[in-house]
Amino acid sequence: MAESLVASGAAPGVTPRARYDALLGRALFAADPLDIEAALAEAADLGRELVRRETPPEELSELHHDALVRLARAHPELRLEAVAERLTAPLMEAYMAYSLAFREQLERRTEHQLNLRLEQSRRLEAIGTLAAGIAHDFNNILGAIVGRAELLSDEIAPASPAERHVRIILQASFRARDLIARMLTFAREMGDEPAPMDALPAILDTIELLRATLPAGVELHMQTPPDAAWMLAEPSQIQQILMNLCVNAADAMPDGRGRIEIELAPSVRHAPDGAAGLWCLRVSDTGEGMSPELQERVFDPFFTTKAPGKGSGLGLSVIHGLVSKLGGIIELKSTPGAGSQFSIYLPRIEAPAAEEDPHGPHSDRG
Repeated sequence: MAESLVASGAAPGVTPRARYDALLGRALFAADPLDIEAALAEAADLGRELVRRETPPEELSELHHDALVRLARAHPELRLEAVAERLTAPLMEAYMAYSLAFREQLERRTEHQLNLRLEQSRRLEAIGTLAAGIAHDFNNILGAIVGRAELLSDEIAPASPAERHVRIILQASFRARDLIARMLTFAREMGDEPAPMDALPAILDTIELLRATLPAGVELHMQTPPDAAWMLAEPSQIQQILMNLCVNAADAMPDGRGRIEIELAPSVRHAPDGAAGLWCLRVSDTGEGMSPELQERVFDPFFTTKAPGKGSGLGLSVIHGLVSKLGGIIELKSTPGAGSQFSIYLPRIEAPAAEEDPHGPHSDRG
């Protein structure tokens, strides 16, 4: 039996378990010191290979333990004190090689992640530079649109369909102005100064704008909202969160047809002890859904599954950044073929006294 173990070696293609069984046998029964050294060298090779196979450390311990059990059952005449030293050597060689290779692999992965983050930072800086460069010209264009729309509104009858279209043009222009500001803030990591606000008007305005811009085959519904939703935020932040979620949901609709449900309700989930609670802004869709692999990457900057030219991959990463700045939490539930659901949890505050809100309860509209 000992001779067969020595001769078996480590043939190409055998499993790590079979290789380790053979290594222990060679280290234990070999008479030639050179054979023992060769077995130890192969144990080191096996340790490095296990790292390449992404074998976790606990499996390496199990591999050695199981090999010892099989060896003891095959040779009940062996005494521990006689074989312990020879059996420990291949284990140590495998562990040391495994540890060194694992450390090298970890260092390479860390360096790769740092390089990716550096590249993302450079791209974000480029976006900030680009946005700063075009902001002035873009605002001039928006100024012309807003001016003409206001002149046109003076010439049409109030409450007419044309007046509604002009109002939507003005709202869209103001949103475009705010989005440029938000992109500058995101790319330059500028600090925000959130203030107490009722988020409901901003949400309702955004829904009205979305109904006018989403494809005709996409139904947009909001469940009965509360009377008010006070939180520390800026209207443009809430608008951008909802706008990006709904646009992404519409893009995920098969054949451009489906349904988006929006819900705003108080929640105690995730609320820290002593807090007033949270608001949950939930956007659900009947789109294509996402696999678990996609769900792990959707918030990464520049990651997108859309065709070239159809998306920058910044939408969900911007949302994640905004929610984090507001002290909130974002959750994603999705099933391939059954749609997705994004839940945004934001800290709730008490409504300020009337005298502290001189612009009125709906000053966030516009």
